[in-house]
Amino acid sequence: MNITWYRDFLALAETGKFTAAARLRKCSQSTLSRRIRLLEIHLATQLFDRSTTPIHLTPPGDALIHSASELVKLSQECEQSVRVINHPLTFASLHTLACNFFPQWISKFSSLEEPLFTRIDTGHKSTENYYMSLMSGRSDFILFYRDAESERYFQRDDFEVLSLGQEELYWVGTQEMAELCQNSRDTIPWLTYARSAQLHELSRSQVARHPEPGRLKQIFEATVSEALKPMVSLGQGIACMPHSMIAPLIDKGHLVRLYPEMSSKHIEIILVRWLGNKNEAADAFWHRLASGQS
Repeated sequence: MNITWYRDFLALAETGKFTAAARLRKCSQSTLSRRIRLLEIHLATQLFDRSTTPIHLTPPGDALIHSASELVKLSQECEQSVRVINHPLTFASLHTLACNFFPQWISKFSSLEEPLFTRIDTGHKSTENYYMSLMSGRSDFILFYRDAESERYFQRDDFEVLSLGQEELYWVGTQEMAELCQNSRDTIPWLTYARSAQLHELSRSQVARHPEPGRLKQIFEATVSEALKPMVSLGQGIACMPHSMIAPLIDKGHLVRLYPEMSSKHIEIILVRWLGNKNEAADAFWHRLASGQS
C-alpha cells in the first residue's frame, strides 16, 4: 500500500477530473491515472465511475472517503511528529467550542511570559472519531459537550472527565424576525444543524418546545454553528444557538433573544482524557486543572 495512492484518490474525488487532480497533485495525468488504477487493483474494487464527466465515486469509493482522509491525515501527523521536538497539547474539539469557548478558557493558563504550546483539531466527524483520536495518540484531550452518546465512554475506567462549565442554548433572530414571530401567522424560516452535528441532538428539546412548531420551515442547515451565525445575523431566519457564540451580537443589538418566557437549555462543557496517554505535559496540565477545581 502506498499513501500517495490515497492522496491521489482524494484529489480525484474532490475535483472529478483527472486533469484537475493531476495539477493538484503536481504530476502528469497518466501518472495519476496509473496510481488510481493501482489502488483499485490493490482494493479489488472500482472506486470511480468513469462513464460520466465529471467522474463520480462508486459506492465503494464513497465508502472509502472518510477512511482515506483519516489515513492521509494520520500520515501527515506522523511526518510532522518527527520534525517537531516541542509537541503541543492537542485538543480535539467541536468547532463551536474551538471558536467561542477555547480561546478565552486557555488564556487563563497561558501568558506571554509562560506561553502554553497548544493545538486544536476540529476535523472529527463523530463521537467515535473523537475518542479514537485520544486512543491513537493524535490528541491529548477532547473538548466536548456532554451528551447521551458520549456517556457510554465515561463508564469505562480508562477515561477521565472534567467539567469546565455550562453553556446555554436558546432561540435567536434579528428584530425583524422577532416581529415576524410575534405579530404574524406567516411561516417562520428556520436555520438548523445537520444531523451529524452534536448540537443537532442537543437542541432537539428546545425545538420540541417551540410555541408554534407548525410555523417553522427549515430553509438552511449546517454542520457548524459558525455557518449559522451569519445567516441569522443577516435576517435569513431564526436558530437555536449557544450563548457564547451569539452573546456579542445580542449586546450590540444585532440579534435578540426570542421567546424569553422559554427557559434556556443548559449543557455541560467537558474535557476528556484517556489514561493510556503517555504525554507527560498533558498529564501535568490535567492535574493542574483538577487541582484548581478541587
